[in-house]
Amino acid sequence: MAKLILFLTYAGILSAAIHGSHAVQYTVTNRAATTPGGARFNQEIGTQYSQQTLGSATSFIWRTFQQNTPSQRKNVQKVSLFIDDMDGVAYTSNNEIHVSARIHSR
Repeated sequence: MAKLILFLTYAGILSAAIHGSHAVQYTVTNRAATTPGGARFNQEIGTQYSQQTLGSATSFIWRTFQQNTPSQRKNVQKVSLFIDDMDGVAYTSNNEIHVSARIHSR
């Protein structure tokens, strides 16, 4: 369930932040690894799955907006995902996605 929520979050954030690119490099940095949420990210999601999900979300966006060729896509070289110890849930800034490692109760 957590992976599904994360995937949907990435897809939504990516659709707002980037409409596509041609050869995108995805980086994932857990700057909150020593917090409970950062440790949970490492154990349950991890860098490799996050990079795979970012790529899948990008492909989904290209298909949704029918951006079939590189000339139809925004030229973005790199998208960075940061897991941070911060208030809130997530935000984007340019080609960066920041996700809170703080565990929010329902």
